[in-house]
Formats: sequence, C-alpha cells, structure tokens
Amino acid sequence: MKVRAQSWALVVFSLSATMAFAQDQKQEPSPLDPNAPLQPLYTTPPAKGYNRPPVPAARGVSSPYDPQQYDPSQVAPDQNTLAGAAPFTLGSPQHDRNIFDPAISFSQLGQTYPLTDGKSILTEVSVASASLNFDRTWSEYHLTALYNGGETFNYGHKQTAGIAPRYQFHSLVFSGDADWGRWHVLLRDNFNVSPGATFTGQGMGGPGLAAQFPSLLGGSLTNLSQSFVPSETIDTANALRYMNSVLGQAEYSFTRRSAVTFSGSYGLLNFTVPGFFNSRMIDAQAGYDYLLDPRNSIAFLGTYGKISYSGTNDTTTDYGGAFAYGRKITGHLAFQAAAGPQEIQSAGGPLGNFHRLFIAANSALHYEGRRAGLGFTFLRGVTEGSGIVQGATSDTFSANAHYQLTRYWSGSINAGYALNNALAPTGSKAAQFNTWFAGANIGRRVGLHAQFNFNYGAQDQTNPSGCTPITCGVAGLQQTVGLSVNWHLRPVGLGE
Repeated sequence: MKVRAQSWALVVFSLSATMAFAQDQKQEPSPLDPNAPLQPLYTTPPAKGYNRPPVPAARGVSSPYDPQQYDPSQVAPDQNTLAGAAPFTLGSPQHDRNIFDPAISFSQLGQTYPLTDGKSILTEVSVASASLNFDRTWSEYHLTALYNGGETFNYGHKQTAGIAPRYQFHSLVFSGDADWGRWHVLLRDNFNVSPGATFTGQGMGGPGLAAQFPSLLGGSLTNLSQSFVPSETIDTANALRYMNSVLGQAEYSFTRRSAVTFSGSYGLLNFTVPGFFNSRMIDAQAGYDYLLDPRNSIAFLGTYGKISYSGTNDTTTDYGGAFAYGRKITGHLAFQAAAGPQEIQSAGGPLGNFHRLFIAANSALHYEGRRAGLGFTFLRGVTEGSGIVQGATSDTFSANAHYQLTRYWSGSINAGYALNNALAPTGSKAAQFNTWFAGANIGRRVGLHAQFNFNYGAQDQTNPSGCTPITCGVAGLQQTVGLSVNWHLRPVGLGE
C-alpha cells in the first residue's frame, strides 16, 4: 500500500505554456498586418459537414458498428512542430475526438524463463488488467488520458529465484493542450510503475502482450522524445520501479510559416529495492520552425540536460544543437529527422571528471494506408543508464506494422533494439548492453464489444561481464505465447 501511495502521488499535472504552429495547408502567409490574430486552423474538428469531403456511398449501407477502413479524408491536420518534444503524427481522426472507452482484459500465457545454469523452464503466467482511453475536445481545449494497469500472477515463481508470485504494473499518459490565438499551451505527464523495463514489456506479459496497450511500450511513436523521459532500455532483474516525467511546452507563431517552441521537463526513475541507481533529470529545449511549403518544414534546435543520482554528488550534463527536417501528408505520412553535435560532461562519478563530444540524432516515420500501416523511431543520445549504470549513450530503434487481414481479423508485429554503453571517457572501454525484443499479434473481433488475440513475444539481452543476475537479471532468451480476451465499453472497430 505504501508503494501504491508513493506511485500515485507522483502523477503530477503541472501547467506550462505553448503555441499553435500554423500549418494551414491551403493558405499562404497573410500579406496583411503580421501582428493580426491568426485565423483558426482546425486544431479541433470543423462543424459537422463543414469543409469535409463527402462520405463514401458504401458507408450508407454498412452497419455503424462494422469495422471501418481507415479514411485519410476524415483526419484533421497535426499541429506538432519539429522543435517540440512530441513527434509528428498523421493527425487526429475527426470522428474520434470525443472518446470514453474503459476496457478489461485477461490473458493466459506460457513463458520460458532462463536459469543461471544455462537451461530454461516453462512457467504459467496470468495477467488481469483494465484500461481507459479518454479523449475530449471542446472549444480551444483538448484533453486526453490513456491508462493501463493490472496484476501479473506468476505460477512458476517457486522455481525462479527473485521472481515474485504476483506483482502490479500501471501506466498513465495524460495530455492537455489549448489554443489561444498565436499561442499553443501543452501539458503532459508520463507515469509508469512496473516490475521490469517498459521498453520490452518485461514483467507485463512480454512484448507480444504489451503491444496491445499503446501506453506501455517505451518505443511507442506516441511517446515523447528520449531526452524528456527517463530511459528504461536495459532489462533488469525483477525490481519494482516507478518513473514519472512532467513536460511543459510553449509555442508561439510569428506567421503561418514560422514559430518558436520552448519545452521543459522534469523526470525521475526510482527503484523500491537496493542495488540500482535512482536518478533525476531536468531537460530544456528551444527551437525555431519554418514551413517551406504545406508539407515540408525545417527547424533549428538547442538543448540542455542535467542528470543527478540520488545519494551521490555525481552529475551528467549535456549541451547540444541540431538541424531538423520534417514532412507531413495529413492522414498518410509523418516523417521527421534531426541530428547535431552534443557535448557531455560527467562530474563526480567513479571515473572522475571528463567530457565527450557526441552526435545525437532522432528520427520517426509513420505511414498509414487504408488497410495497413507501419512506423519506426530511432533515438541516439545520452540517458541516465536505466538504473544499472550512472549515465549511458544509447541508440534505440523500435518499429511496428499492422494489417487488416479480413473484415474482422487483423494482425500486427513489433520489434525493438537498444545499444547502451556506460558513460566513459573517450578511448576507454565501457560496459555495453545489447537488448532486443520482437512481438506478434493476430486478433479477431467477437460481437460488438469483445476481441481475442493470440500473441507471441521474445526478448533477450547481452550483459557485460561483472553485471550480476541480481541487478541485470539472467541473460538468455525469454519467450511468451498466449491468448488474451479484451472487452470494451465502446464497440470494437468503430471508427477504425
């Protein structure tokens, strides 16, 4: 109960200021007074039937609860800027902007778990969880919340030292934003409680099951940039930890083509058991965006970050700059890439004071067709070390794809890879962690509100010598296969 109280007390909703980056794809910059208020750019859905393409005739003969093919014409433009903390998206489905969808899920899994002698055992795992997808738009305000949490029951715990017979996990993503003329104000909070690294879905049913819940996987395209959220890309032994990151962002549009963005965040990663490094991180970012044409934009960024480790005087500080390019085709394509130099300064650590020059980069792509879609992210930069080491340089890649097989059957795959090198002076040998995962799902809708999924997941990590199973877990391939049943209050498939 004490851990639960501490965890929920860290869900902090703080305010900050932001701005609406003007990206009207049909109007050129106004030749009139540049200080005049900008006209609305449909950051909220237009009135019913206003300025929208006609609904295809085939929909008139379909049940309103039948699964719908993705329709790019019903997507409102994305307003994110290259200089902001959140990545580009395809936009917001206009008919799905007001959503209240609680759901419950039960999964029965078989899991192979490696042992220290090189062998592995098969255990039985059950996962019971609940989720909520909330999305509400009114006037110039937009509020979203995505939650998933539950309990994992491990029936093979007696054979696996260090694995609790049952443990909880919780994930909450909250976002609120508002448009006030040339300003756009954004608040976001990411909160996780888990027994393992969220990057692979460790302790939450593995990557195959976790992929069904968008708020869980740390590599999700909807998540913030790596520099604004404490990293959990190194798998660990079973150890309860809680992560929280609060972001405030302010954007101001000078014209329909140009805007400046200021972002700031505070994050923490705390473990409830000894042997891990608790950390705090402060990050700031500022940048200037320029819209080349309705689809292409560029930006110049400046960044600052500082990481401190609880109980020590050790700190990691970084300064950086980057050039970014982005391309958006509403409803179809969202692509962005940024790269630039980064200076990393380490002070007070076990290796003494040193600094390094590094090339930081991030990129994201999301493509969506009527029946299929895919996406990937690549992130390269300094992180706090996932609680295993005091600072690391991390290269993280994640990808996903989905396909509507038939009217009611759909399938998806997801994968990720992370290379983490402990922070060390240039030329020194650093501890290295190689982590990967892969998952697959195939599901079918049953009735209006239920869906079942068959899922498979695999994950593995190569640990450096000297990293004991007490902290890094037992190295070896873990596999999970099972069946999950989900029930939604909102009809499954509506608006998909």
